[in-house]
Amino acid sequence: MKTKLTGFLLTAALIWAGGCNQKQLKKPASTGDDKPAAAAAMSEDHVRQMAQVFAQEFAAELKRQNVTVANGGTGQTVPVVPTPPVGRAVTLNSAPDVMEFYEANPDGFTVAQPGDLPSGLEWVTGAELEEFASPEAKRGGTFMEYTSDYPRTLRFVGPDANGAFRSYMLDYNAVYLVMPHPNGDGYYPGLAKEWAYGPDGRTVFFRIDPDARYSDGKPLKVTDFFFGLYMMRSKHIQAPWYNDYFSDEKFENVTIYDEQTLSIRFYKAKPDVIEKIAGLRPVPEHFYGELDEQYVEDFQFKFEPTLGAYEVKTDNVKSGESVTLTRVPGWWADKKRFFRNRFNPDAIKVTVVREPAKVFELFLKGDLDWHGLALPEYWYEKLPDDHELVKNGHVEKIQFHNDVPRPTWAVRLNSNHPVLSNQDIRVGMNYALNFSAVIEKCFRNDYERMRTVADGYGPRSHPNLKARAFSVEKAKEQFAKAGYTELGPDGILRTPAGKRLSFVFTTPYKRLDEAGVMTVLKEEAKKAGVELQVEVMERTAAWKKISEKKHEMMLGALNTSVEMYPRFWEPYHSDNAYKEDKADRYDANGKLKLGLTPKPVTNSFTLMADHEIDGLIERYRESEDLKEITQLSHTLIQKIHDHGAYVPGWVRPWYRVGQWRWVKYPKDYNVRESREPFEFHIHWIDSDEKARTLKAMEDGKASGAASIRVFDKYKLD
Repeated sequence: MKTKLTGFLLTAALIWAGGCNQKQLKKPASTGDDKPAAAAAMSEDHVRQMAQVFAQEFAAELKRQNVTVANGGTGQTVPVVPTPPVGRAVTLNSAPDVMEFYEANPDGFTVAQPGDLPSGLEWVTGAELEEFASPEAKRGGTFMEYTSDYPRTLRFVGPDANGAFRSYMLDYNAVYLVMPHPNGDGYYPGLAKEWAYGPDGRTVFFRIDPDARYSDGKPLKVTDFFFGLYMMRSKHIQAPWYNDYFSDEKFENVTIYDEQTLSIRFYKAKPDVIEKIAGLRPVPEHFYGELDEQYVEDFQFKFEPTLGAYEVKTDNVKSGESVTLTRVPGWWADKKRFFRNRFNPDAIKVTVVREPAKVFELFLKGDLDWHGLALPEYWYEKLPDDHELVKNGHVEKIQFHNDVPRPTWAVRLNSNHPVLSNQDIRVGMNYALNFSAVIEKCFRNDYERMRTVADGYGPRSHPNLKARAFSVEKAKEQFAKAGYTELGPDGILRTPAGKRLSFVFTTPYKRLDEAGVMTVLKEEAKKAGVELQVEVMERTAAWKKISEKKHEMMLGALNTSVEMYPRFWEPYHSDNAYKEDKADRYDANGKLKLGLTPKPVTNSFTLMADHEIDGLIERYRESEDLKEITQLSHTLIQKIHDHGAYVPGWVRPWYRVGQWRWVKYPKDYNVRESREPFEFHIHWIDSDEKARTLKAMEDGKASGAASIRVFDKYKLD
């Protein structure tokens, strides 16, 4: 299939065997008589088998004659010195809509032959890396968790799919081609048992682990990577971010060589190209078949078969109350080197508890296995070191220092707002929001001020830029430039025409309001002449409002990935702020036009749109040179700082938890790059210890010595 001669001979073989050269791979629908249709299907299968055998024999003949063939859709030719085939050749047999999609993108989807795999590839397995789970781990038990809101969908993508529950189903559960080692550099095998880099620096070859199975028992097929791109590019999923990230502009080509071997070509030879490529998740084609406009509705509460350790069964979904994930029986990766001794509980029960006070009450009763103690009021007051549960050894207190980019706790100002569209107002708000007071009064100085929009990326973070410090004088100076020159009797600035400087201040986090964060910011802002109308909403409803760009200013955080360099396009390029084409967003002088339509369901919560910043982000995305990436990152951080729509909040260089003593961990507690205690599933439930603890409590006795531990192995200076 790689040369005109090959194509001609294969066509000849098909004509000889079947009488015509059919492109349609799916058998025709029955017209009422099933027998002819079945016969046609058998004949077609026979044709495919004949063609495959013919192609393999012909490829061998080409090798003997030293003929060259095309290489994976690049249009270039290389000598064929095939490596020994791992599996059999692959033939596509997808639904008509899917086949049309592949055929419409011939440069993006290539079905090669086993003999076409380039030689000289250096295959690696990650064998030199150390395991990070404990051999002492025990299997069994149910891990008791909670969520503040019932999931609105069990879909992995599309509307409402980015809620907190997704981490249980996907983020902390999925197995990708390769997985970054969480204690340092390097990658360990996931779905691929080995991999190799192509000479172009942007193509990676993978050999799939033949043991990989979905939770419904069906085997992982190499064609599921084709289908993954079909799905991620489909408009039916209603997920613009995925449509863009997995577009053919970034993922240029996927080539299938045999049932276990494929290559994926990224658009740039980025320094971390394998992480980008491995982000292409296979999607079980047997589950979906094809997609249509009913996808969002039809799969609202259908759990996609997973390659991960935990699945959601319909019987374990209690509407509005709880969702229980259960361990996949005979999970294919159970004994694999980097997955053994992980994912140990038999089940994870996630109960809906909307009130933070109720969550803590359930934890103290033992109905929940852990509770976050990041807020100082929990660490110092609600669960102090002399609490009965702590003194008697029933509950442990843990502080673990990690080393990751931090969640972006910040205030994001809606730049599309009639008043906040003024840069002087935005910069003034930076001076009017007193996060130093928040850290002191609400967080007991345990936290630190976030410096910029992109902290924690090593050399790619800005070396000396810092957030603006609280200053009433500087805030009022900026507000005066925008016309807010008069102080009303209520202490709020206003224009000579009487327009007050007032904003609705939204947050999805009740616990922040309970900790006094919103109150402190409101009271301190009033000193600078700004009224903040605090709006504390239920989390899902708040994020819905924010994602639809209906907020004025919001306090919240987005999780960050552990990556080599920060992302700027998703939150700060105008492509994600407004629906209009880029050519229609700016006037001839590069100034943003008025009356643009905000783009929903993106991470552009500041609606930042700046012609110069757009250009810098585009250069940043295109660059393959780490030095240039670093320089552009510094420039972008400075420009976003100057724009003023992002007001850095706080970071904490650790996480704190309280956990019952039956929750066990390895000796170092967790891995360097863990952002949450249970992200890497290296904990386990000691059921015997649980029984002993509950008996000791019933008898009014201690379970053991008090345990208050600080793990600072990964603490930064």
